[in-house]
Amino acid sequence: MKKTTLYFFVLAIVITFCFTPVQASSAQTTSSIISNGVVLYKPPQSVDGKVVVAGNTSKDKIKVIVSKDDVSTWYDVNLVNGTYNEEIWLIDGKGKYKISVVVHEYDRVYSYGPIVEVNNTIDVNRFLVPSKHVESNNEEIIELAKKITQNLTTSKEKAKAIYDWVAQNIEYDYDKYLKQLNNNFDNEYGALNTLRTGKGVCYDYSTLVAALGRAVGLQVKVIKGNFVNPYRNELHAWNEIYIPEENRWINVDATFAYSLGTNYFDNSDFYKDHEKISEY
Repeated sequence: MKKTTLYFFVLAIVITFCFTPVQASSAQTTSSIISNGVVLYKPPQSVDGKVVVAGNTSKDKIKVIVSKDDVSTWYDVNLVNGTYNEEIWLIDGKGKYKISVVVHEYDRVYSYGPIVEVNNTIDVNRFLVPSKHVESNNEEIIELAKKITQNLTTSKEKAKAIYDWVAQNIEYDYDKYLKQLNNNFDNEYGALNTLRTGKGVCYDYSTLVAALGRAVGLQVKVIKGNFVNPYRNELHAWNEIYIPEENRWINVDATFAYSLGTNYFDNSDFYKDHEKISEY
């Protein structure tokens, strides 16, 4: 069987890839697509903001790539007895999306499985819905978020409670940090993993704050940028949370709250040591 083999290399949070252009073998029915040992149940051609990627496979590990225009995002897939069912929000606007299932071969080499296209008909507020590593629709996340914000009424009170909880309950993972310094990014990241392990790096802190906030209806951004001071600059991540009562976004950094033991919740001098690059 000829396959399209996809080679990808992870550097920080950015994923790049290339592939050899050979044709994959596949079969298609009215209800499913079968390719490379993976069955994908065909989603509707037109969807309203999200798509369910579901099916079954004999393979041990698969991932999903969601592509629109020049933006591609890789998603981990949870296999349970060979079946999978992932709800993915289409956060890059209206229009055509390509959904590709890829199969792990070895190391960082994947090959293509089923591919479908869907048309998204609505714009989604990306800062309110689940996204890569921000599993705000997970029951563990939802239950904890409700518990943390119980009896609180304003958005700022809820934001502060979430910030405090993460800063007080998540330990900084210095082993993972040292691996990253050596360009080793073969680690587990994201809100759910951070909650379950009780530790993480700055990206993990920020995804957990975002997931908990979005789970109770707050608009939360994950910010990627730099920590800057006279001695060194390095990559860093934090959050912005929208406070509708004040019609503004506030900055919060739960990582520094834990590691430095100082206030990084809506402080006026926040950008003295933060440099924003991107948001999602």
